[in-house]
Amino acid sequence: MPLYFRSTSRSARRALPPEPARLVGFLSVNRKVLALCSLGFASALASVPALPAEASSIAAPGEMAVVQGFAAPLYLPVPALRDGFNVSVFSLVQWPVPATTTMSSSYGFRSCSGCSSDHKGIDLNPGNGYPVQAVADGVVISSEEGNDGLGVNVVLEHVVDGVVTRTVYGHMQFGSLQVSAGDTVSRGEQIGLVGSTGASTGAHLHFEVIVDEVQIDPVPWLLLHANS
Repeated sequence: MPLYFRSTSRSARRALPPEPARLVGFLSVNRKVLALCSLGFASALASVPALPAEASSIAAPGEMAVVQGFAAPLYLPVPALRDGFNVSVFSLVQWPVPATTTMSSSYGFRSCSGCSSDHKGIDLNPGNGYPVQAVADGVVISSEEGNDGLGVNVVLEHVVDGVVTRTVYGHMQFGSLQVSAGDTVSRGEQIGLVGSTGASTGAHLHFEVIVDEVQIDPVPWLLLHANS
């Protein structure tokens, strides 16, 4: 409690200043509070620029940077850039002559004069003397120079997609055969030339496909297996 005393006029009262001990205690407490506040404010200022440094810390690809409990990869997927070249997928099978060659007769039954009504293959017309190539790696089963039926012809045996397959090339030119029975051949190797020997009405290549001893339409088989 502050102390009061009466003035000579008894009309005014004046409060005495606080006791020295209490004033010292009050100032001491206020200084401590001020010091603590200053420290807290300084810490807050120091922590602000520290965050970007932590967030931008370098980590190896695949590692995670943790900032305030949030985990995120430090890189983004980069899309693959094409080099401008087309990628070609090559098959183990090709056409015996260019795939763009005119087909004069398809597989199956047909009506014609001087030819088989049950056509077991297809007739391709690249032109007389055009090179005939093996459609796949294989072994020569037979190589004949006849003047009837398929005329000058070759039969090859291959394994295509794990299946034993034979291909037949007929009506080729006399003296054009490049292979004999028992020879091994590679895809694209020349075996003869287009001709018109045997039961033929014009220069063409008669081509057959036999899968597991069953004759099939060569066109779907070529479209399925051949690249070009």
